[in-house]
Amino acid sequence: MVCKAYRSQLVQVLEWCTNEEDVWWSAWSTYEEEFNDQLKSMGSVSKQAAKDLLWYPPQHWCRAFFDTVCKNHSCENNFTESFNKWILEARAKPIIKMLEDIRIKVMKRLKQLEEEGKRWTEEYCPYSIDLYHDFRMIAQGCQVVANGDLGYEMDEGIDRHIVNLATKKCTCRTWDLTGIPCPYAIKALEHDRLEPLNEMHWWYSKEAYLFVYQPKIQPVMGEKFWKIDPSQAMQPPQIHKLVGRPKLKRVREKDEARKKEGLWSKRIANDMWKLCYW
Repeated sequence: MVCKAYRSQLVQVLEWCTNEEDVWWSAWSTYEEEFNDQLKSMGSVSKQAAKDLLWYPPQHWCRAFFDTVCKNHSCENNFTESFNKWILEARAKPIIKMLEDIRIKVMKRLKQLEEEGKRWTEEYCPYSIDLYHDFRMIAQGCQVVANGDLGYEMDEGIDRHIVNLATKKCTCRTWDLTGIPCPYAIKALEHDRLEPLNEMHWWYSKEAYLFVYQPKIQPVMGEKFWKIDPSQAMQPPQIHKLVGRPKLKRVREKDEARKKEGLWSKRIANDMWKLCYW
């Protein structure tokens, strides 16, 4: 999945593109044919951009190559980055203090999320309901052709997809990827006078959401109540003197600006000025 680490590297790709959305549309593609079309469109602007983009394995950042075991509409990995920022203050503390602060923060957060879930008025989580309504609006522009069984041809402009209600699959793969009926599946279900909302995956239900928060983080007493096993007591690591002189020069990052050659520092410039005028 796309994260900040990849974004800094994708800057090289974006330098060849006239529009950053070209890269994101490639990542948002849900089936391989659509991904190839987006890649071809990008190549018409810059072949180098398409070549550089494929340097990163599409299995890591494109929906078309994701497995369908986990039902998720996202293609970025901002959750871990948000969590690391959330515990930023605790990370600066010693290990025991850090873990205790994280435990308390997580315990409070889980309680807060559970209370929010209990206040839901819908059977499914608000995010999935919003996405479902967006899909339903798109479904209004689709044309359906039924084969008299459980197969349907769905036309939307020049695109055509096949929906199979028996296997609950669509060739656009959105239903498989997200667990939410795609616009084509919604149109097919409505054609059969079925309620599309009933086909949303159970993982999005209020019941499943609250089930996640059933296990609780138990309270912990203060440090004076902790029992320490002498055989497992932790000792600080030994200090080993490294060979050679310690490095004083800071190691710069690859993309960090470097001082231009031939330029003196302010201190050296002042010393040279004194030598010249004394």
